Amino acid sequence: MDYLSLYITSKIMHLPQANKRLALSAAIGAVYSVVLVALSPNGLLTALFSIAVSLLMTYTAYGKMRFARFAKNTAVFYAVSFTLGGGITAICNLLNIWQNSRQVVINGTFDTLYGDLPFGLLILLAFGCGLFSFISGKLIKKHGEMQICTLEIGIKTARLSLQALVDSGNLLREPISSKPVVIVTFDSIRPILPMEILNLFKNKDTSIEQSALKDAKIRFIPTSTVNGHGLLFAFSPDYVKINEDFADTYVAVDCNQKSFGDYTAIVPRSLIQ
Repeated sequence: MDYLSLYITSKIMHLPQANKRLALSAAIGAVYSVVLVALSPNGLLTALFSIAVSLLMTYTAYGKMRFARFAKNTAVFYAVSFTLGGGITAICNLLNIWQNSRQVVINGTFDTLYGDLPFGLLILLAFGCGLFSFISGKLIKKHGEMQICTLEIGIKTARLSLQALVDSGNLLREPISSKPVVIVTFDSIRPILPMEILNLFKNKDTSIEQSALKDAKIRFIPTSTVNGHGLLFAFSPDYVKINEDFADTYVAVDCNQKSFGDYTAIVPRSLIQ
């Protein structure tokens, strides 16, 4: 369940999915659950430890990141876990209806006590959840494969080719021309950018000569994401090709992201012909 929650969180927040890291994080959650059963700590102590373990799981699964993004990823992980847990609890409650029940007196009031689910039924339920997770993962992967394109960026004699993610949620536009904006990671675009432009993007060094800014047609692109509002530097390369077709677009550089899922560039769907 922890692994599935972490996997869904990574899909929602467009986080890198390293199976080993997800498995290790899920194992931490499993060990903590056993410790809780064994020690039975009080409510406040349990809450504090649960928050600490959740933060550790998020860090283990997705790596180091800015605090605001780290906190949001943890919050989404909590939301997904509660949703999945509630669904499984509802299924168990429905299955309990089939079990023998009896009335008992607890603290002077009558309550209904249900029998435990048979072990074989638990195995069947676990198999069903596993099968659902496997099929869902395959469908998500297949859907993702349909949303990939080849992005080629040319600057003077240099050329860069990337596999990019097509995202209908990328609605960025250059404010003056209203042209759509492709987003790439800093590390992916570094090999073909001039040094002065690299310093501008990486260190926000605006002391470079105005002629260099003019030649590269540097623009500021305002952004609004789940992580808040921001500003990206963008430039106009000599040419951009998407699936071998020329595209009239700006290229924005995100210095804070190592990747977008498994890819280093995001192309707006409006540029796909």
